[in-house]
Amino acid sequence: MIFDLIKIAAQVGLLYVPLILGIYLAMGVLSLPDLTLQGSFGLGGSLAAVLVVQGVPPFLSVLAGMALGAIAGLITATLHLKLRLNVLLASILVATASYSGCLIVMGSGNISLAGFDTVFSWASALGLNHQTATILGGLVIAMAVCLLLLWFLRTDYGMSLVAAGQNIQTARGLGIRTENRQLVGLAVANALAACSGALVVHNQGFMDVSIQTTVIVIGLAGMMIGLALVRSGRVAPTIFALIGGALIYRFAVAATLQLGLNPNMLQLITAVLVILVIWARYNSRSVLSLFSPKVRHERRQLQARFYEEDRVASFI
Repeated sequence: MIFDLIKIAAQVGLLYVPLILGIYLAMGVLSLPDLTLQGSFGLGGSLAAVLVVQGVPPFLSVLAGMALGAIAGLITATLHLKLRLNVLLASILVATASYSGCLIVMGSGNISLAGFDTVFSWASALGLNHQTATILGGLVIAMAVCLLLLWFLRTDYGMSLVAAGQNIQTARGLGIRTENRQLVGLAVANALAACSGALVVHNQGFMDVSIQTTVIVIGLAGMMIGLALVRSGRVAPTIFALIGGALIYRFAVAATLQLGLNPNMLQLITAVLVILVIWARYNSRSVLSLFSPKVRHERRQLQARFYEEDRVASFI
């Protein structure tokens, strides 16, 4: 039973790794609360499905979906930079429009890929079943995306992008054009989200417009679990820990359903899981030293500092 749950977690979880990396890039590296990622997930899946049905090679359909996701990210960045909209508001508007965009691209609410080749169809030629092919293909794609993102963030341009996210005033003082970094960063992040959407559609064999609903919470759950696995501030361990976060989250979901939990409770459990992981990540030391006066004093100081530094940016 445990082995079956691990296989299910790997089959589904690996396909969400690009989405989690996109969330990490936008929110963790650039410090931009971009909800366009949810819409890009659906856009990537819808365009990939349409192109597969029209006879386009499956791999090219995934790339085309990523390009459409990148365009959605560029639109959000442009609204933020040119119209001076709050990133959160701009991304909500684009994500909302993306729902209609999926319907326009597909021409209907859903599309079936039954009888068409997907990126996982190569398994039949090797005598592998669909689950094994998805796990192997997902692992290769997840590792490739992680290595490419790691390489990108280690380039001079990537390091300037990280600097723009960590301290935008200092980055501007060093002559970095932070607006360009935000444009590129959001485009790459949304392309990764669209990649996940395309892969999920190829795996499940159909595209439904509701596929993007709450997907941002799923990605956040995987990201927070992955970040809880490492304490290092280095990029490489963090990126590869996100793969572990995706697998652990999907294992928890599969195990929960296996125990007979009502599937209608799944989204509630996901939200609670994210809250618990975030709380444990920032309060693990205080839990271990619950009765230590020194730790309690340090915790009160950190909380007071948070209240002093917390600011809510203008929404309009």
